[in-house]
Amino acid sequence: MFKDAIHAPEMAFTLILISKLDQADYKVVFHKIMCAIINLKGKTIATIPHSEGLYRILNAKLDENGGYAAAASGKMSISEAHRKLGHISYAAASHAISKGFITGIVLDASSKPDFCEACAKAKSARQPFPKESKTRATKYGEHVHWDLWGPDLVKSLGGNSYVAARIDDATRETKLYFQDKKSQTFNLYKLDEAYIKTQTGNCIKVICSDQGGEFQADQLKTHQDQKGTVCEFTVHDSPPQNGVVERGMRT
Repeated sequence: MFKDAIHAPEMAFTLILISKLDQADYKVVFHKIMCAIINLKGKTIATIPHSEGLYRILNAKLDENGGYAAAASGKMSISEAHRKLGHISYAAASHAISKGFITGIVLDASSKPDFCEACAKAKSARQPFPKESKTRATKYGEHVHWDLWGPDLVKSLGGNSYVAARIDDATRETKLYFQDKKSQTFNLYKLDEAYIKTQTGNCIKVICSDQGGEFQADQLKTHQDQKGTVCEFTVHDSPPQNGVVERGMRT
């Protein structure tokens, strides 16, 4: 396939001059530690890997058409072999290469396995979600969830920038309270507390929130302590690690 080339089968590797390829009207593309040689018809006739500072063909063999095989091999680490072989185990990759089940790869015996983030994420086990919560409240208003959203750049028709949402754990009923300032959360909480007490006779036993500033106000905390309300919350002081959210409780 190459004219005016010196063929030396006994050499440890084959060297190809880019200038000669250019003169022969071949196109050479270097991308992602691979060198692709493309002929005039746009067909890739060889891909050569980067190895120890060179793009080189190891143990090059002629194919049935009298040209070099399109897949060239190079010395690679066990981690690179693990990824190229479809993320099989490191031991399986090493065994298959060393026993000759996989050819065309020269494994770097001094390389050590690296942590594979793709495998850790893809193979992580997770318990299925239960069909029904075992900790769900049974009475309206005894366990409620609160959150505050805002401020919005566009105010509501009533001139409010915030909306507080209260969800009842037993019935999943949601009530929305629109407000202009975050500081109004305490008064709205007391209004909702009174509504629950008057309409059902139940007291709020547990409130769950993200413990934002509006739920940490001294007035609200003192009021909840006097009522004997338990505060369950999620800690957002630092980003969750591995998706785990720390939970805490204030009584």
